[in-house]
Amino acid sequence: MDFYWNGHCCHVRKVDEAFMRLWTIQDKAAYDDLCEKGILHCNAALDDWLKEDNFKQSYDWLVSEMKKRVGEPPHGVAYPIWAWYLLFGKNTKSDLRRFEFKNYAGEQYIIEAEIPDTNVLLSDEELWHLVLNNGYFAKHAGKNDAIKEYEAEEDYFNRLPACEQEWEKRKSWENIFDKTCCPWIFVQATFWELRKEQIISVRKFYGKAKPTK
Repeated sequence: MDFYWNGHCCHVRKVDEAFMRLWTIQDKAAYDDLCEKGILHCNAALDDWLKEDNFKQSYDWLVSEMKKRVGEPPHGVAYPIWAWYLLFGKNTKSDLRRFEFKNYAGEQYIIEAEIPDTNVLLSDEELWHLVLNNGYFAKHAGKNDAIKEYEAEEDYFNRLPACEQEWEKRKSWENIFDKTCCPWIFVQATFWELRKEQIISVRKFYGKAKPTK
């Protein structure tokens, strides 16, 4: 594993602006593009998740929430960049020994950056999978001391007509942004762009997973 400070830029921040410390993992092509152009956007054509119809509708929903909560993306940008904000409840650099990082293949870069708070949308990573699986977010799910409340939520949802269920389900997804409704232990961040001057440090590593064809 290769650790080093980014020598391509000088980190700059405004004194009167609040920032979040984030960690995003990008492959060599994306990192080289960032170094060359000074800015990085999500290349939707290269994102395997967006090629799955079931997942694409979830990402499209997140994009609509980004537009409402963060603002419109730059011209030509369709999807956000993803990063970690919290791992095991801590805002700290990624531990590559953890299982969360076992699916990367080839040369990769963990980019540590500071992004303005107003440009970032945080969401609970564990419950994001509920959105990916097109499920209903019951606030009391998994709470042993609120089984009756959970059963009441599920009963209410199941009694709704199909058209109302779809609206209620999508409305329930918004709870992934509310830390009072979520474990808030693994928290992901999405933002429209990463600029070279926002970088704090870069770490290169080599993923051991087998490349997908």
